[in-house]
Amino acid sequence: MKALHLLIGLVLLAGLLAASLFVLSSAFQGADAWATLLESGKGYAMEAAFAALTLALLLILFVLTSFRLPDKSQYIAYDIEGSAVSISLRAVQDFLARLSDEFAAVESLQPTLRVRNAGVDVQLDVKVKAGAQIPELCRMLQDRARAVLREKVGLSEVGEVRVRVQEIVGTAPAEPPADRSDTFTA
Repeated sequence: MKALHLLIGLVLLAGLLAASLFVLSSAFQGADAWATLLESGKGYAMEAAFAALTLALLLILFVLTSFRLPDKSQYIAYDIEGSAVSISLRAVQDFLARLSDEFAAVESLQPTLRVRNAGVDVQLDVKVKAGAQIPELCRMLQDRARAVLREKVGLSEVGEVRVRVQEIVGTAPAEPPADRSDTFTA
């Protein structure tokens, strides 16, 4: 669809540019050239109407091809006990985004799903609060995302769950000063 949109746009651009240059060149050649152009155009009323209709149809096609049609790959489909289920990728991503509420150390979570033949791969882009145990948090996020997709969404084939820490926000909580028993006071 993008290629068709680009092709129609190029044809429209070329046609309008050629027509504009033709009219402008006639206008700058003087009054006699302009009068000759207008006089010769009187005999081509049918051709001018056809050209205008073609231009209008190309313009309508250009506008229509700019809209995106829903893509079938934007749904996850699977069978459960003889019935088919289709879930929007956007719905699953929104559902996974709520995992951030379960973890106090997660400031925000942006999931991305990629459907592959046998299942789905997940990428979780997170902003983590300073002071969090990042390796432990990432492992728990991976386990929880797998569990949610299997138990709540019904996907049996969950492939790779990747966690990417995008940002560490805030400042780490101050550690209490260590008890210094080796300090001599007089």
